[in-house]
Amino acid sequence: MQKHTRSGQSRPKRPAKPNLRRQAAAMLAAIERGKTLDEATDRLDGLSAADRGLARAMVMLALRHRGEIAALLTRHMKRAIPPRPHLAKALLHLGVTQICLMDVPAHAAVGETVKACGRQEQPYRGLINAVLRKLADQNEADHRLPDDPGLNMPEWMMAQWADHYGPGKAAQIAVMHRHRPPLDLCFKSPDKAAAWLTQNPDSATQLGPTHIRLAEAGRVEDLPGFHDGDWWIQDVAAGLPAQLLMGSLPAKPGTILDLCAAPGGKTLQLAAAGHEVTALDVSTSRLKRLTENLSRTRLTANTVAADALDWTPDHPFDAILLDAPCSATGTIRRHPDLPLHRRPGYTAKLTVLQDALLNRAAGWLKPGGLLLYATCSLDPQEGERRSAAFLARQTGMQPQALPDTPFARAFITGHELRTTPADLVHEGGMDGFYAALMRHAD
Repeated sequence: MQKHTRSGQSRPKRPAKPNLRRQAAAMLAAIERGKTLDEATDRLDGLSAADRGLARAMVMLALRHRGEIAALLTRHMKRAIPPRPHLAKALLHLGVTQICLMDVPAHAAVGETVKACGRQEQPYRGLINAVLRKLADQNEADHRLPDDPGLNMPEWMMAQWADHYGPGKAAQIAVMHRHRPPLDLCFKSPDKAAAWLTQNPDSATQLGPTHIRLAEAGRVEDLPGFHDGDWWIQDVAAGLPAQLLMGSLPAKPGTILDLCAAPGGKTLQLAAAGHEVTALDVSTSRLKRLTENLSRTRLTANTVAADALDWTPDHPFDAILLDAPCSATGTIRRHPDLPLHRRPGYTAKLTVLQDALLNRAAGWLKPGGLLLYATCSLDPQEGERRSAAFLARQTGMQPQALPDTPFARAFITGHELRTTPADLVHEGGMDGFYAALMRHAD
């Protein structure tokens, strides 16, 4: 019904305010049904910046503790709520998230979550209300989630990690996947990193010569040095491949091909050190982001939008950095949706692509040139076994020992680097990365 002013004219009805919890549930349900975290973020459109941040925080926590939440709910429900086509299951998981993991008053968590139920969720409204009220009325110890981080990962994935890293380290990896990662800044040079730390001594920790870690940060654009282009965001583990490759090159700048370069952190590292960089990626949209980062940091590189399996360079390179497409399981802290989207045997097609890219890259090196292969995967099929298979079939390539640098030393064995989220635990962890350095025979 339209309201009328004193003059008798009708006043347009204000649009209803978007329901924060319902839109968060829509995002979580979309991820459960196959959307990636980035793809599902559009479900939060229309929310204010503050509500958007709260909704995203709810979803991220629900994903990081997904298995533990499901285990808790089995104590209170005879049958699980089916995930389709409504939002009931997602709303229930978000209600548990608020009660067990967030500083949301229990009455608000229950009332607002039930209020977010729509027509399709009506058959489950009473159940959601009853379960959440029971949890809210219990003592804190009684409504605490089961402390078993392995529940949040697929069984086959935990078994794979236990087989390769050992049960203890596999369990620690799962623990770290429950935590939001800190923010790492990569600086153009060690001098710029040191100067920034001197000016901001109480807010950061230095990790390696060019990386500084912030435990807490607001808007990235508001951090000191952003508009000056002094740094970019890059996990400390992601920065190691380029650092180690450059540490293996002669002192003079060289020609380097960054294959599968976007979003560009490694390109920026190489360019900041004065190398002539060609950055190639198949995605034009991701290359656009790389170009924007080059502009902000006032660095230069030749960008090429092409499929590396079809493209051929017009000259050989002193070095090639191949950060190959992979399952990205080393970045689950940042992308807690990944365990939902990975299946046993998922890497079969990826390893074929990785082999093909390695073979192509080997033919583009100068005699004596260096090839560094890297993936952000915890699966040895995409790391250790790929480089071993490559060296076995490419007799013209030889393993090259990685340089001995203080920060990376603990993660290096011969020509290979391996990091996991269970490393640097007391400093907040790090992404899982594998890298191997090979040299083209003279």
